[in-house]
Amino acid sequence: MAKLDYFFRETTSGLRRNGLVAFAAISTTFIALLLFGLALLISRQVNIMIDRTTGNVEVAIYLSDPVNDQNVASLRETLMALPIVATVDYENKQEAYERFQDLFANSRELVDNVDPEALPASLRVKLSEPERFQEVAAVLGCEPGRGGYVCAAPGVETLVDQREFLDRLFAVTRVFRVGVLLVAIVMLVSAAVLIANTVRMGLFARRKEIGIMKLVGATNWRIRIPFLIEGLFESLIGAVAAILVLFALKVAFINPLNDSVQFVPWIVNRDVLAIVPWLLFAGVLVAIVAGLVGMRRFLDV
Repeated sequence: MAKLDYFFRETTSGLRRNGLVAFAAISTTFIALLLFGLALLISRQVNIMIDRTTGNVEVAIYLSDPVNDQNVASLRETLMALPIVATVDYENKQEAYERFQDLFANSRELVDNVDPEALPASLRVKLSEPERFQEVAAVLGCEPGRGGYVCAAPGVETLVDQREFLDRLFAVTRVFRVGVLLVAIVMLVSAAVLIANTVRMGLFARRKEIGIMKLVGATNWRIRIPFLIEGLFESLIGAVAAILVLFALKVAFINPLNDSVQFVPWIVNRDVLAIVPWLLFAGVLVAIVAGLVGMRRFLDV
């Protein structure tokens, strides 16, 4: 209990006597963790939009005439056996015509000149893992040809899998996720360097006091712990401030978009809450690492 009381007194004393240095440490942590949090939220926003986009992607399997019910059932069973397939829906000619009417509602001349019987029936396949869309073509024995896929499965005319769109989408996704990860790492490293320098400033300002403590037999850890607690306190204040600002930014900029741009999925409060543990953990980790590095020179460890 006496040790805890000593550490508490030393920490509060250090904060009181070095207010300007403490403010610099809190400001540094706040800016670094705010940028880190923004990087995480941007990544989360992009992931939400990608999930919405890929969730609407489907593989269309067009059936040859005449459509055989037993063949449709067999194809559905084959497709549902794939672990990546979420649902398989059969669309008959009339339903295909209704879809065609919706897609080309502004081109009445085109719609009026198309006979429902001219449109093929199809199987619409939703995937739980859209990046593995090529497995659907493989299981049906479909291979890319000049006019599209040529399929070996009986009753299948052709297959449309939007592979060019998906290939580009997932390529962009991979690049963006790696980019966001690198930005987040740079932010944390920058925060650690800046906090380490701030700790060194505090130690330099109290170098005589530290020298006296070492002369009277104080161990390095007895000297080190108050500085670590002080750094943790400053870092957590900066982290809490960054979290509050992130919520304020979400309310100021994202909430209005929820009303005006409703066709785009936006982050919500639970998405901001999901990154709070990461910000707190990053703040604690950066403070400990930066404090230990910053004290090495003065304690001759």
